[in-house]
Amino acid sequence: MRLAKYLSSAGVASRRSAEKLIVSGRISVNKQQITDPACDVQDNDRIEFDGEQVEPVTSGKFVYLMLHKPTGIVSTMSPDKEEGACISDLVNIGVRLHPIGRLDRDTSGLILLTNDGQFTYRLTHPKHLIQKEYHVRTNRILTPHAYRRLMRGITIDKRVVKVDEIVLIARGKLSVTIHEGRKRIIRRLFEEIGHKVIELKRVRIGAVGLGRLAKGKWRKLNEREIMTLKGQ
Repeated sequence: MRLAKYLSSAGVASRRSAEKLIVSGRISVNKQQITDPACDVQDNDRIEFDGEQVEPVTSGKFVYLMLHKPTGIVSTMSPDKEEGACISDLVNIGVRLHPIGRLDRDTSGLILLTNDGQFTYRLTHPKHLIQKEYHVRTNRILTPHAYRRLMRGITIDKRVVKVDEIVLIARGKLSVTIHEGRKRIIRRLFEEIGHKVIELKRVRIGAVGLGRLAKGKWRKLNEREIMTLKGQ
């Protein structure tokens, strides 16, 4: 496998960015600095990035990734010409993954991807009460009355939906934390109080935050993040 492809499949960087890392001398193979992106590597080679060993993503192994989904991207791994670009256009590592939950096309932010069914079950089943934090910008200022309605609970599809926390970030922009996972639930909650959501971004799932991950980029979850989401 070409070195640049190896680095890309391991989540170090995109193929193009990996080539730049190699040319800049930040990659070594078996303790030898390599500057040729076309260099071929084998499974038993030791690949290092800035002195830290890089492990490949391989089939037969559970994979856990986070993606910063931009708006305009459909939350599916299966491309559809009518729907347009999807997650697999951003993440393609040769391992079959699925997104844990979805964000609608007009919503950006954190999506987790895995091939671990039990992990997906834990994060999506209502009994586990996994919190999700969103940054929400609406067309109106949230009044005390509207705030109380959201915190008290609003009935949607014959079920009361309660918000866990609402924090004012800036004028017209809120941090909203909720453990409900139904489709378009944040938008539907604000519609019920007469607000239109004009910008929506998920920034946290459980204790794992999006951080500074750029739009359209992805990375592997570290061991601490995985164990935290597993409740261990």
